[in-house]
Amino acid sequence: MNKAQKQQYIENLDQMSKDYSAMFIASFSNMSVKEMIQFRTEIRNNEGVTKISKNNIVKIFIDKTEDKKGLNEFLSQQKLLIFTNNPVGTAKVCKKFEKDLKKLSAEAAFFDNTLYTKDDIAKVATLPSLDEIRGKIVGLINAPASKLVRLLQRPDQDIISILQNKTD
Repeated sequence: MNKAQKQQYIENLDQMSKDYSAMFIASFSNMSVKEMIQFRTEIRNNEGVTKISKNNIVKIFIDKTEDKKGLNEFLSQQKLLIFTNNPVGTAKVCKKFEKDLKKLSAEAAFFDNTLYTKDDIAKVATLPSLDEIRGKIVGLINAPASKLVRLLQRPDQDIISILQNKTD
């Protein structure tokens, strides 16, 4: 890569960091092409995109922003950058691949202006997904209405059963 290409690549990383709310750094080794394609597909399904970059370019990109400078310590060997708008889903995908393949490991993440370590990412992976939370909220909203409808129907059923018992 010449200097102009490196500058363009750093600008692309900068734009991606603006377009996506979270950034993960993962290490990987000995992954087959099929495994990498499967991983990238699952990340894409969780509103994310992956990039394999040279560490010196990533360090230049990280040094441009003050709040992400803590990520520099995780840049050794070859790393995979993951930009996403769904940090919980991405953490779950990374944990799944780490558990199943033992060839990939999410080492750090940055979202909500906070740096997360490997242990923190494991905790984030246990959180319910956005769809699960939405389902629970809808259930909580519908529960009182359902109980009210049952309660309003109950006196009618009681009167009907009393009248049926009276006629018998």
